[in-house]
Amino acid sequence: MTFSTDTRTLQPGDIYVAIRGEVYDGHDFILQAIEKGAAGIVTEVDVEAPENVEVIYVESTLDYLTRKASKKVRQHAPDVVAITGSVGKTSTKTAVHAVLAEAFDVVASEGNKNTPLGLSLTLLKADFDSETKLVLEMGARLKGDIKELCSHFPPTVSIVTNVKGVHVETFESIEGVQREKSEIVRALDGGGTACLNGDDPHVRAMAGHHRGTTLFYGKGEACDIRPEHIITELPILGDHAVYTALAACTAGRALGMSFEAVNRGLANIQPEKGRLARLRGRNDSVLIDDTYNASPEATLAALDVLCAQKGERYIAFLGDMLELGDTEVEEHARVLAAAVESVDAIHAVGPIMARAAETLPAGQQARIMLQPASSDLAEALRAGHFYEPQPGDVILVKGSQGTRMERVSEALLHPNLNPEDMLPRQSESWKQIV
Repeated sequence: MTFSTDTRTLQPGDIYVAIRGEVYDGHDFILQAIEKGAAGIVTEVDVEAPENVEVIYVESTLDYLTRKASKKVRQHAPDVVAITGSVGKTSTKTAVHAVLAEAFDVVASEGNKNTPLGLSLTLLKADFDSETKLVLEMGARLKGDIKELCSHFPPTVSIVTNVKGVHVETFESIEGVQREKSEIVRALDGGGTACLNGDDPHVRAMAGHHRGTTLFYGKGEACDIRPEHIITELPILGDHAVYTALAACTAGRALGMSFEAVNRGLANIQPEKGRLARLRGRNDSVLIDDTYNASPEATLAALDVLCAQKGERYIAFLGDMLELGDTEVEEHARVLAAAVESVDAIHAVGPIMARAAETLPAGQQARIMLQPASSDLAEALRAGHFYEPQPGDVILVKGSQGTRMERVSEALLHPNLNPEDMLPRQSESWKQIV
C-alpha cells in the first residue's frame, strides 16, 4: 500500500491522504486524486467517491499517517538512529547512512523530510525488519517538535550535531534551542546511546539527560571519538566535514562497528545536493552549490570553503537567511562584512540582505551588488547581465530554502550537466512554486 499526499506525483492505485498545509489544503484536490486513479482517500471531510474508491474518514489525516508509521516501527523494532542539531543534520544523516551500510541494511529519511509527515511517508513505503537500521533526521521549528517525533519513532542512538542561534524566533533564545534539541537525548532508555558533539558546550551538557551510554565526538582531548580515528580521505568539503564524519563514526561505534568498517563507509559518502557540492560551472568555472539552506554560521563556513579552493577570482551569490528573528539584519550584516573581506565580488539577494547592506560603511556597500530576488537574477545571468563566469572563477551560491537560490545555481551550471541530477528542488512540484 502506497500513500500519496501530492496529486502531481500520485500513481494509479495509491491511497491519497488529504493533508492541510500552510499554503494548500489537500482536501481541495481529492477530485483530482480520484481522476488520477487513487484507490482510496483518507479525509477529514465528507467525500463523494465512486464505489471502487475506499474512503477513510479520520479526525486528523496527519495523525492517521503518523500512527500507522509508528505502529510499523514498533512492530518490527529496528534500531533507530535519530539525528538533530541546528545545522548539519542532513549531511550527518547521509554520512551515517554510508557508514552503517558497511555492516547493516539501512533505511534513511529522504532529503529534508524531517517532520512527522515526511518521516511517516518514508517509513510507510520502506521495507525493513528488526535487523534494519533506521536513520532518521529530526527537525524542529516549534517547541515540542522533537519530543513528538521521538514519541512516534523512539531512538536507540541519538546524535546532536550542535546548538546555534537558528530558529531563535520560535525558541526565544539559544537556551531554548538547547532545550528543544535535548529532547532527542531525553527520549533514550537505559540501553540507548547518545552521540554528542563534545566541542559544543550546549550539546555536551545534554549528557546528563539520560540513563544510557554517552559517547562524545570532536577535536577536544576529552572526546571519545577524535579526528585521528578517521584515516580515509573524505569526499565532502568544508571544516564541518570532520564533525560530520566524527558523528557518523560515533554512530557506527555505538552499533558495534570496527573503525576499519567505519572508514570504508566514510569513503563512500555521497554529498547531498545543495550542500557544498563542487560542480562544473559555465565556461569551465567552478560552482559550489550550497543552496539547500542557510544560517549565518553555515554561510560563514561556506565562504571559508570558497576561499580555500584553487582559483583566480572568488564570487559569492548570497541569499537571505530566514527565521533569525530580531537579529536578522545584524546577522546578515555580519556575513556581508566577512564576504567583503574575503571575496572578489558579492551579489546579495533579497530584502533582508538589502537592509543589512545599508548598515555597512560606504566603502563596504560599494562592493556589494544588490539583487531583489533569485528568479530575476537567474534570468539576468542567463542573458549575460551582471556577471559572466570565466575559467578560474570559483563561485559560491548560498541562501535559505525560501530564497530559492538553486535558481541562480541552475543559471550558472555548465550546460552539459542536468540540473535535476545536480541541484536541490528540481521536481515539478517545486518548479511550480513562484
